[in-house]
Amino acid sequence: MNQVKPYKIIIEWRGEEDFYFICDYDRSDVKKIGQNPPISKAKTFPLMAQAMGNVLRKLRQEHISFPLFLVALAFNHRNLLHEIDQLLHLLHLHLEKEQVPGSFACHISSSKQEPSSNPE
Repeated sequence: MNQVKPYKIIIEWRGEEDFYFICDYDRSDVKKIGQNPPISKAKTFPLMAQAMGNVLRKLRQEHISFPLFLVALAFNHRNLLHEIDQLLHLLHLHLEKEQVPGSFACHISSSKQEPSSNPE
């Protein structure tokens, strides 16, 4: 891997379960709060989106059925870990191509519909 290294990860929710995973790399490129980097990728990771949606609801002190959430997580942990591995793989592929400071942003969704701002 080259000299570009991640130093900050931001998770920004855009809905109940959809969110952006943003990773800034190289310390000289600190983004201003509220500035959205261009989307590098958009992927459907339904289990990750559901789990992060539950984290958001818990942060907002909204009711979630915690035992049911844990049961679902226990049954789906292998697939959830696979989705996380895919996300990290996308990040590493992006970083291998980069030589300058910047950001990697991935829209994570539980649905098959991807955002219209997807450059692919």
